[in-house]
Amino acid sequence: MPQPIFNLTRLRTGLRPFRLHWFTRLRSTNDQAANMRKRRELFAPAIVLTARQTAGRGRAGNTWWSNAGVLTVTFALAAEEHLAPHQLPLVAGLAVRNAAAELTGNPAIGLKWPNDVVCGGLKLAGLLCERLDRLDLIGVGLNVNLNPFEAPPTLRRRITSLATLATASLDMTQVLVVLARHMRQTISRRNHHPFASLIEEYRNHHALTGCTVTVAVPGSQSPALRGRCEGLDDSGRLLIRSGGRLHPVVTGSVCSTGD
Repeated sequence: MPQPIFNLTRLRTGLRPFRLHWFTRLRSTNDQAANMRKRRELFAPAIVLTARQTAGRGRAGNTWWSNAGVLTVTFALAAEEHLAPHQLPLVAGLAVRNAAAELTGNPAIGLKWPNDVVCGGLKLAGLLCERLDRLDLIGVGLNVNLNPFEAPPTLRRRITSLATLATASLDMTQVLVVLARHMRQTISRRNHHPFASLIEEYRNHHALTGCTVTVAVPGSQSPALRGRCEGLDDSGRLLIRSGGRLHPVVTGSVCSTGD
C-alpha cells in the first residue's frame, strides 16, 4: 500500500488561504484542533493534518478506523452562525462529494444523510462537524489509497476508496489541495446564496431518497423511526414517511436501509 507522502511545500502553496498545521501522528485531528483553539494556537481558516490518525472519532461516539491510505484532516473555519449545526455536515459533505467526483471522474458518487459520502452503497468518506469558540471544525476521513481488504473484517465489504473508483493510486497532496478548494468554494457559496440552493444540489446526489430506512435519534426515548425516505426539506431535515405521516428528522443516524 503506498504511503501517504505529503509534499509540504506544495501544500502550503496550494492550500492558501488555509494555514497548515502538520503532524506526523495524532489521536484525532478534531481533538488536536480543539486543543489548539483552547490554547489560542488555531485561527481560521486553517487545516490540521496528520499522516496517521490512531483514535479518530465519528458521530454519536463511534470510532473512525484509518490506515496509511486514508486522508484524515480537520478544516477550521470561522463559525457560520447563520448556518444551523445540523446543516454544516450537509454543506461540507457536498464539498467532499464534489471533490471526490472530480478526482475520480465518477459522477455516481453520492451522499448519505447526514455525514457520509458513498458510492454503490459503500462508504467513501465520513465527516465529524463540531462548533466551538467561534470556529466550525470539519473533520474529514476520506479513503484515498485504501485497499478495502486491508480493513478490519467487519468493514471490508462496507467501504470503498478513490483509488478503487479511479483504478489507480492518487497523489495525497493533490487530493487535499482539491478537497480544500471545494471546501472553500462550497462554504463561500453558502455565504452568497440561500441554503435551499445547496440543498437542491445535495438532493441530486442523495442516496437515501426512495429507500426504506431506519433512523435512530440520539437521546430519544422513542423507538427508531422506520419508513420511506422522501428526501430533504429546504432546511436540511430528513423526511421519513411512516404510519401515514411525514416525519422531519433534524439529527439522527441511519441504522439500516432497504429498497
